[in-house]
Amino acid sequence: MKTGTKIGLVLIALSIVLSIWVIVGGSSDADYQEGDFILSDDGTVAIQYVGSGGSVTVPDGVVTLSDGLFKNNPSITSIYMPDSVSVLGAEVCSGCSQLQSVDLSSNISSIPANAFRECSGLVSVSLPGVGSIGSNAFYGCSTLGSVTIPASCTSISSSAFANCDNLSEISVSSGNANYSSSDGCLYNASKTRLIFVPGGKSSVSIASTCTTIGSGAFADAYYVSDLTVPESVTTIEDDAFSGSGIRTITIPESVTSIGGQSGWSPSTIYGYADSAAETFAKNNSIPFVVLGPGPGPEPTPTPTPTPDPDPEPTPYVPTPGDVVNQDGTLTRADGTVVDPTTGRVIRGGTGATGSSHTKDATPGTADGDLDPRYFLCIAVFLGGAGCIVYARHRKTKYIKNKK
Repeated sequence: MKTGTKIGLVLIALSIVLSIWVIVGGSSDADYQEGDFILSDDGTVAIQYVGSGGSVTVPDGVVTLSDGLFKNNPSITSIYMPDSVSVLGAEVCSGCSQLQSVDLSSNISSIPANAFRECSGLVSVSLPGVGSIGSNAFYGCSTLGSVTIPASCTSISSSAFANCDNLSEISVSSGNANYSSSDGCLYNASKTRLIFVPGGKSSVSIASTCTTIGSGAFADAYYVSDLTVPESVTTIEDDAFSGSGIRTITIPESVTSIGGQSGWSPSTIYGYADSAAETFAKNNSIPFVVLGPGPGPEPTPTPTPTPDPDPEPTPYVPTPGDVVNQDGTLTRADGTVVDPTTGRVIRGGTGATGSSHTKDATPGTADGDLDPRYFLCIAVFLGGAGCIVYARHRKTKYIKNKK
């Protein structure tokens, strides 16, 4: 056997021995019991729970609860964690069907994935200081009625509270920079995006500030059968209603974008003609009821009619006693000044004769020509990415060279 191959086999054997040593060494660290818990030799990690259930108190000084520490234990009814605890392992309490309440340490910053999954008896849980809630963290907690999201929370998985059939209220503490709540539903901080509707709600009033109904927002809303979308909403994202129980929905003409909704077939969509709602209904063979005409094109303004010109005046027939003035006009016996050619009255009479026959400069309001200011008004009005192998490689190369 060549030297390179021998060295390779020795290294492999050594790695196996080291692995066994590490495993044995790790097990010896857990050989320390305090109360109902097997702890690491320094007492900071709760490795195993050996108690009989009921009310459980985690020993003070424990920092980490290992993955699946209480998993599928049917006897635990409540858990208290001292403030020394700061890390929860994945699935730490998953499947604890009789667990009713949990007092989390205020130093826990993250609820990991599946931490309390299918804890069907969980009625209440406090989340002080929590910064993130992982996927399916409370999935299937069918007795959980309400949850308060602390101001410190910056991330919530869309499936964190999935299948919580009795959850009817999610409230967000004031001061949270990422989330808010309205009518028990979860929104972004500015309430412009609806994120999640709890599965226990039977009716929903969407915030008047909401412009977007997010993907999966109504996925657990089995009991909401009727929904009216407010006129503030412009976008309904893909699968916003998928999995919901909504049968009838009214969609305003303000909604201009509706994504695909797999597995959702409402009985009726109410909306406006030529709207996104009507297009969605037709494309998915859903009955559509028209509430009114769509926005349509802008109406063409009706032009302001041009006044008819004055009728042609009747020529004036001179009468005895008319006086011819120097400007060619005639003054009647009653003092009325007229144009002898058209018969148009230039100035009304006063009953006296011999008065000045100069044309009055005051704008006419009756029988005179239209005031030029009127035409001005009309004009204004019409104006946007190893050793054995190496040894074998060298052997192969040697054989080739030898040939």
